[in-house]
Amino acid sequence: MTLRNNFTYDLNKNGLGDNTAINAFESYGNDKNLDNSLLLTLRSNLKPNMTNELKAQYLYTAQDSYQNDELGHALPRAIVENIVSSIDGKDKATNIQIGGHRFGQESFRNNVFQLVDNLYYNTDKIKYTFGADLMYTMAKSIYGSEVNGRFHFRENPSANGGDNLYNFNNLIAYRFYREVPLMDDPSVKSNIYNLGVYGQIQTKIAKGLDLMAGLRLDYGGYPKAELNQKLYDEMGIRTDNQIKSFIIQPRFQFDWNINEGNKDFLKFGAGIFSSDINNYMIINNLVFDGRHLATVDVTGKDVPVPDFNSYRNDYSTVPTLAQNQIPTINYTGKDAKIPVVYKANISYTHFFNERFRAGVAGYMALGRNNYFYYDRNMQANPYFTLDNEGGRGVYVSAATIAANGTMNWKDGRINKNFGRVLELVSDGKVNQFSFVVDTSYRYWKDGEITASYTWADIKDNTSYNGNVANSATLSTPVASDPRDLRMTYSDNQFRNKVVIYGNSPTIAGFTLGIRYAGMGGTRFSLTAGGNVNGDFVDSNDLAYIFPNLTQTLIDNPEVGKALKLHHRLQQQDCRKKRRKERILWSLGRSCRKKDQV
Repeated sequence: MTLRNNFTYDLNKNGLGDNTAINAFESYGNDKNLDNSLLLTLRSNLKPNMTNELKAQYLYTAQDSYQNDELGHALPRAIVENIVSSIDGKDKATNIQIGGHRFGQESFRNNVFQLVDNLYYNTDKIKYTFGADLMYTMAKSIYGSEVNGRFHFRENPSANGGDNLYNFNNLIAYRFYREVPLMDDPSVKSNIYNLGVYGQIQTKIAKGLDLMAGLRLDYGGYPKAELNQKLYDEMGIRTDNQIKSFIIQPRFQFDWNINEGNKDFLKFGAGIFSSDINNYMIINNLVFDGRHLATVDVTGKDVPVPDFNSYRNDYSTVPTLAQNQIPTINYTGKDAKIPVVYKANISYTHFFNERFRAGVAGYMALGRNNYFYYDRNMQANPYFTLDNEGGRGVYVSAATIAANGTMNWKDGRINKNFGRVLELVSDGKVNQFSFVVDTSYRYWKDGEITASYTWADIKDNTSYNGNVANSATLSTPVASDPRDLRMTYSDNQFRNKVVIYGNSPTIAGFTLGIRYAGMGGTRFSLTAGGNVNGDFVDSNDLAYIFPNLTQTLIDNPEVGKALKLHHRLQQQDCRKKRRKERILWSLGRSCRKKDQV
């Protein structure tokens, strides 16, 4: 019997940077984490060929985000956009922020109880493993993103005599956004249980050939939000759905020591593996139920004149704008599932001698049922399309678009009594393939050199993996409809990776090592820098490169080589496929270090 306790305390002062390009020191938040794990293990030799291992754990975790010591308390942010500076004779623009960190008031507490039992039974030919894994989580969470509010100022120095801070100094904000707490205690509680049972065999089925095969069954129980009766009456949407979580997971692995010569090894395996859900998804859907928070998102004349001195002295004076509050809803879709991954691998290794080895391997991972959120309060079809941009849809009417081209996402809502109505769906996909060639050589005593080359291809229809629900739509570049997920290169894509590692023989107890790692072939996207389709997000619309501008880009020495190379490859691809319509560019680059942008 073994009893052990692990305690961790991590205080990360000023470790939380906010999401504006340049943040004042006061906008950095603190992060405090406390974890304690108490684990009891009992290993019993029941028979010479039978062993049982029982583990019982109690885990407590506490995580707090809070404003740093300089600010001391929550405060609305002021984001000043388009601050222009002259650098090397050229105008460059950026955004600057003051005020509190956007989620510097979040808090999470978890009490986790887990019981795991494994029974190992061996015969002359087969090794058996049977087990059960039971886990129960009690969670209390305080969501805090944007509850303090933020004011946006857009500067136009050319219109204000070169004054970079004219609108800010004169308190002329064009937008105010806030998630206003409606309860004295905004916390949500969730009880989650996960049950798993599994079995595995390991046996020799031929000369040098071993088989390991197993089956695991997992089931999870997750809390559901209450039914928002008003939303159901007006839009027919149920918010009290539960995530479907029963998953059957077979897997196997062949290991072949060819002719048992200990020189050639072939491995092949495949399986299905489930994921536990990211608890932030549960928190999203419990908090944004229409009762805990109300969203204020106003522009133009509806924006209050900010009084930052008052906010610093008395947090209760931060505007709540009751007349402009609308509920934002996050809810679990009726077909939402737990993410799963289908994996396969094959590898071959040859030992030329006891010092020199080389191998090649291939890997595949197909992720399915990944998270995403669709806005169900956004018009299903565009009001009109931009024919000169390949039919890009616009989801607000032309009559609501301002003279300068700006749009308000609220004009594209189906039901004006609600803000965004975000449905958690399981439409996310990722396809990952990679091939690895590696070798190692022990040149003298224990001195060794190893090297590997990896070729990879990673595509998905969203790289969102769970966080604030808005992040799903913020981080996914779109051509037209943000609910139209298309397979493109992932944010995690790389094409080539080289790793070389070497260490010297041990001399007088010392070893010297050196490692080089290089990656290339990542991808980037060109975005329009404004809201073209009229949805909630004004930073993720893919740019349209007009055909008459492409030559200008190619001839411009300021344009990076990566962009020009991609353009030539794209033209070749279009000729092959006889496509002469417009191209919405989700761009790739052949990444030499000097070309990185």
